[in-house]
Amino acid sequence: MSRQLWLGMLWLVGASVALAPVRMPAQETALAPRPITLRQGETIVSAAWERERQTGGRPDCSHLVHEVYTLAGYPYPYADSFELYAGMDGFVRVQRPQPGDLVVWRGHVGIVVDPGAGSFYSSVTSGLRTEIYDAPEWKARGPARFYRYAGARRHLIVTTERPLRITKEPVPVRAASSVDDSRGNSTPTAGPITKSADSATTAAPDVELPSSAAALEIPSSILVAASRDRPTEAEIAEAVSELNNGTGAILREEGFSRLDRKVIVYDSFSIYRAEFKGTRGSVQARIKSRVTLLGESIERKPRHENFRWELLRVSGSWEVLAPKDRVYVPRDVAVSMLAARLASLAQDSGVSGSDSSLRQQAQIVHALSALFEEERAR
Repeated sequence: MSRQLWLGMLWLVGASVALAPVRMPAQETALAPRPITLRQGETIVSAAWERERQTGGRPDCSHLVHEVYTLAGYPYPYADSFELYAGMDGFVRVQRPQPGDLVVWRGHVGIVVDPGAGSFYSSVTSGLRTEIYDAPEWKARGPARFYRYAGARRHLIVTTERPLRITKEPVPVRAASSVDDSRGNSTPTAGPITKSADSATTAAPDVELPSSAAALEIPSSILVAASRDRPTEAEIAEAVSELNNGTGAILREEGFSRLDRKVIVYDSFSIYRAEFKGTRGSVQARIKSRVTLLGESIERKPRHENFRWELLRVSGSWEVLAPKDRVYVPRDVAVSMLAARLASLAQDSGVSGSDSSLRQQAQIVHALSALFEEERAR
């Protein structure tokens, strides 16, 4: 490894530690999580319109809400929709949403715009759109959950008078609770929101207080948001993208040696040739990858490959099945997951470093170095 690359890795370790959730002493009660107010939620919606006006780009749904929250001054470590659905650090679950809250399904996430109308803003196949979360096509995805930002903040300037800006200051947060009914579902009902003064919001009856962190969820499938009986290739591509974001959480597992399948980190993929027969279907994909992880081995060979994703019709909808022998992870998600894991290990080793922890850190550094290498000339 070159001296420049090694210095870059050292910088990444330091940045990862700085951006990791901070473990604050118990006496610092001033930084306790507190759900944001109605007016603060409205600034998140304003940030969504500002982001669209300034950039016009269309990331996938989970990256879109992450960008908007960061722009509004409410940052959180990137999480895919599966993680957000299970309960994410810095958010509390609510039954009655307000503007700026997250509306989340397993496989999709958006930002509540007008709870009275049931509208939300998100990235879908047709672009960045405002839709109705009680519409039949969204109800077909299963019960939605609503979450409100409640991360403790330090010196964040977020007002309606000042220009929106990005903050790089780390945010100490705590986990959100997740309480379901006897079937594991929730039935949130959108209600009218009464505007009030800008006083701090306290825990209202419909707000569930933070508790322990949610368990890591590696999704095995994802529903396709289809506009007709059979989904289009673009709709399938949207679902595959979010599924890969979710399965990328496997890189937060303890140690590469525990990986039970091959992890392929890719730069791009494209979907073509969707086929359907009865209740089964499939779609072909072309994938451009650069790094493959298998156990403790790291293969740094850029390659192009074709892969077929299986589809299954379930209860009138189509779902994409995650492959059982491999995991495809977008490069930016892989970097985010590995950096978060490295930061956690670095913090733990400061208290009681072990050979196992140091070995895991070395493995992650090598994997990150491979991901940051320029593609070799062919």
